[in-house]
Amino acid sequence: MQTTFRALAAALLLLAFSMPAHAGDVEDCRSKAKMTNEARLKACNAVIDSKQATDADLAFAYYKRAVTDSANPNANQAGVMADVSKAIDVDPKLMEAYAFRALGYNKSLQYDKAIADLGSAIAIAPDRWGLYSLRAMIQAQKKDAKAAIADFRSALALNPPAASAEMIRQRINKLEQSTSQ
Repeated sequence: MQTTFRALAAALLLLAFSMPAHAGDVEDCRSKAKMTNEARLKACNAVIDSKQATDADLAFAYYKRAVTDSANPNANQAGVMADVSKAIDVDPKLMEAYAFRALGYNKSLQYDKAIADLGSAIAIAPDRWGLYSLRAMIQAQKKDAKAAIADFRSALALNPPAASAEMIRQRINKLEQSTSQ
C-alpha cells in the first residue's frame, strides 16, 4: 500500500511540474479587458514566476509587464527595457516587443537602435502601416529626411485610415519642403 501511495505521489509531482502556467494567470496577463495595473502585473508575474509557461506565454508576460510598468511615471526604465528585451530573447517573433522597445530607445535618444528594432518588427509584420510611420518619425528626428519620406510613403501604400493618411501626407510635404531649401 505504501509503495502504491509513493508511486502515486511521485506521478502527481511529475504531473505538477510539467503543467503549464495557471491558465487564469495567462488569460489575465494576455487579456485586452480593462483591469488595474496591479492585477495585470500580478497575473504576468505569476506567469513569469511559474517557470512552466510556454515560450509564447512567457515572452508575452515579460512584454506586458514592461508595458504595464512603463505606465507608472516612477517606473524603473532599465527594468522596463530589461523585461522587453527578455521578451524578445524568449520569442524573437513578438513584433509588439520590438515596437515597444523601439519607443524606449527613441525616448533615450538611441535612434539607431530604435530604427533597427522597427526594422525587425516590420520584417515580422510587413503589412502594419503604423510601424513604417513610427520608423519614419524617428528617422525625421534623426534628421534623415530621405529615409523618413520613404517610410511614410510605405505607410501610405498600406492604406491607413483617412485621418492618419492625411497626417502622413502633411509630414511628407513638410519633409520635402525642408529638404528642397
